[in-house]
Amino acid sequence: MTISIFDLRNVAARPGPRYRAIADQLRDAIRAGTVAPGTRLPPLRDLAHELGVTVGTVSRAYALAASRGEVSGEVGRGTYVLGLGSAAQTGTGVGSAAFLTMPEATEAAMKAALAPPVGQTEIAGAAMAALLAELPGRDAPSPFNTYLVPGGEEQHRRAAAHWLSFDDFTPQPGGILICSGTQQAILTSILAATEPGDLILTEELTYHAMVQQAGQMGRRVAPVDIDEEGMIPQALERALREQKPAAIFIVPTLQNPTGAIMSEGRRRKIAELAIAHDVSIIEDDIYGVLATDRPSPIAQFAPDHTWYATSLAKSVGCGLRIGFLIPPSRLLERARAIQNGFGQTVPPLMAELASRLIETGDAATLCERIRSEMAARHEMTAKALGTERVTAHPAALYAWVELPDTWRAHGFVEAARTRGVAIAAGEDFMVGRADRASRHVRLAIGQPQTRDELARGLAVVTSLLSESHIGIVEPA
Repeated sequence: MTISIFDLRNVAARPGPRYRAIADQLRDAIRAGTVAPGTRLPPLRDLAHELGVTVGTVSRAYALAASRGEVSGEVGRGTYVLGLGSAAQTGTGVGSAAFLTMPEATEAAMKAALAPPVGQTEIAGAAMAALLAELPGRDAPSPFNTYLVPGGEEQHRRAAAHWLSFDDFTPQPGGILICSGTQQAILTSILAATEPGDLILTEELTYHAMVQQAGQMGRRVAPVDIDEEGMIPQALERALREQKPAAIFIVPTLQNPTGAIMSEGRRRKIAELAIAHDVSIIEDDIYGVLATDRPSPIAQFAPDHTWYATSLAKSVGCGLRIGFLIPPSRLLERARAIQNGFGQTVPPLMAELASRLIETGDAATLCERIRSEMAARHEMTAKALGTERVTAHPAALYAWVELPDTWRAHGFVEAARTRGVAIAAGEDFMVGRADRASRHVRLAIGQPQTRDELARGLAVVTSLLSESHIGIVEPA
């Protein structure tokens, strides 16, 4: 049954943009039990006419509700209420279970932002063999028969401090927690810095695993406008004033999916805003070390407000599952307790291996090889697609591609899938702004195992860009 629970007077009385007011009224109705899960919402044109707004406004409202995990749209069937707490089960954004269930890619897989193969198996394999050979003679307990101290042993944190330090940013071992990847670091930050019901602001295009985590933990997420540098300080200041969030999630270096690098001046401004409004910053710097021209992290300018999260996943190898979290010093023990309670410690053997790779310089060698390989792959991409449609940084593991007017993202992704190429739609990164991403796709050009595989994928994408979506059925 299709019903309308929207009231024009209620919508008009709410502060902020009209699309957000519509989405907020829907959320309030779901929380109050006025509208039940499974309810079909009015079609876009019908609700636009009822409220006296544009179809685009209603579309953005429904998209924001979808990004919160409260509704789901199905092409040809309409938009249905999911209810609260559904994001973890129903999300389809990047990082979700649905996203990571890869379609068969007979020509090329370019969907997941993975580092290219540059000798990780050989280098890490040799380091592991040396580590295992040493174990029988060690006085310490075997990593096969012990747990790590919550947050990591001293030698692991010393190695992490060495890896994370650059220029004037010099983390101390005692302030670092070793995590099972950046996702655990982010989840720990969310749980320690916010409470259920709190709002987290993020870039309007972002890493959706954070959105999934926030929804699963009962937090809300709202978008902030971005430009070629990332989050816009003026838009952030307005959102801080109007929406009273508890935290800001941001990827300032090689932003996913656009590849943007935020200038130091803007980082300082965002740090100043967080301090002035006493709001936490969760800084995801997972790609930072790949960029040789990166500015200092935001954590350098607001250490008492920033949760700095990163890992070896993109710069060395994702299979290590070793991440690092630097919380505000006053909250270190709270973060350690939360991390231990929700995930306990990282696998000791992986912590040992990661430390060895850092200490021997092998991690730095792999990182430099990844940078070099990605520069070559970006040259291939620019040559195949041209530069007018592609936004990318030579160190990023992906390229952000604008589609012609004849395409929309999900139709393009489905057409590529039918030709054996897996890529990601712009909507997979969207937080409440359908219009921002509906004509973009992300090509994860680091994922193909060889340059030949990348070339095959680029050939399919190039061919599709010259075609029309007419006759292509978008997925339901």
